[in-house]
Amino acid sequence: VREHHAGVEWAELVAVIEGLELAREKSWLKLDLESDCANLVNRLKRTRVDYSTYGYHIRQLLHSFDLCFNFNFVLAPRCCNKAVDRLCNWTLKNNCSKVFDMDYPIVIHDVILKEAIN
Repeated sequence: VREHHAGVEWAELVAVIEGLELAREKSWLKLDLESDCANLVNRLKRTRVDYSTYGYHIRQLLHSFDLCFNFNFVLAPRCCNKAVDRLCNWTLKNNCSKVFDMDYPIVIHDVILKEAIN
């Protein structure tokens, strides 16, 4: 969580930035990012120039990560993202700030498996 208070779209953008930084750190070559924020996904996928402050930050983000790896942005409705919701709630409840790859807590296992099958 960042120092300043901002809207939901800014929080989503910060999450995307942190996800891309993690992917760079782990040397992943391809990354699919999901968000339930349609405005953010549309702005990330469009190439037209947005002169707002938000658009400026998105352009900077895309330029700084463009050569590192291939990434794709996908709109995922909130109702279809139960695993992430459960994971976020578990993280907040346990005051957890760890990074984990495929070794996620057992609490999350069933939700991940169920969502992967569906």
